[in-house]
This record gives sequence, C-alpha cells and structure tokens, in this order.
Amino acid sequence: MFLWLNDRLFNRYLKVLRKMDMRSIHPTAFKCDFLYREESFMALVYNVTAGPVVEKDVAERRLSVTVNGEVRSTSPYPPETTSFGELSFSDNDKVVLTLVDVDDAGNVSSPATVEFTAVDTVPPSQPGELGVAFVREE
Repeated sequence: MFLWLNDRLFNRYLKVLRKMDMRSIHPTAFKCDFLYREESFMALVYNVTAGPVVEKDVAERRLSVTVNGEVRSTSPYPPETTSFGELSFSDNDKVVLTLVDVDDAGNVSSPATVEFTAVDTVPPSQPGELGVAFVREE
C-alpha cells in the first residue's frame, strides 16, 4: 500500500504511528510505505531594474523588498547598479520595492517605489498543430 502525503498529513500520520503500541498489534502480511512529497511551490520570477543615479556623489543604492507587509530584505548596491537581478515571489504576493540613493555624507534620497501583486498571467504554450484526417464515406 502506498500513501502520498503532503506536509500536514505526513506529520499527522507520523504522530499516530509513534503513539501506537506495536507490541499489542501483530499484523500479518502488512506493509505500508509512506512516500513523502513536499507541497509544490510555483515561483513567479521578476527582473528588477532602475535608471542610473542622478547625482555624482551617490555612494550606494539600497533596495528594500517588502512582501505581504513584511520586509524580506534591504540590500546595499554599488552606485553604478541599474540591474538588481531576479526576485521570486509566490502567486498573489503583495510586493513593494523601494529604492533609495545614499550620498557620501549619508543623506538619503526620496524613495522610488513600485507596488504590485505577483500574479501568474502567462498562459500555457499553444498545443501542437491540430489535424483532421478523412477516415471513410458511409
């Protein structure tokens, strides 16, 4: 017998098995294999870019990533950075990206902010060519 379990069910069955007193139960010809499979996670990947710095005395750029109201990261970048790489989010995450420039005196610019909801809007690929063949005449 095979059972496919997600995280919640796997942990629940594991607790039940640990509580069982196997000395009082003597099954014959019984075998059970638990095949554990993690929940699938579909990541939506976005490339983040920004225009070049405006002032010549900018010492660093700071990109803050907030997901569903929780700050995920605030990372410093060199002043010449215009591409911040790829960021992954789950479907329906509410994302806020905030970029500030910091000059050599430690002054922080007004933030450039973009807000969006990560949504899978990419349809599957078009199926292969559809064909019709004449079979017979009745």
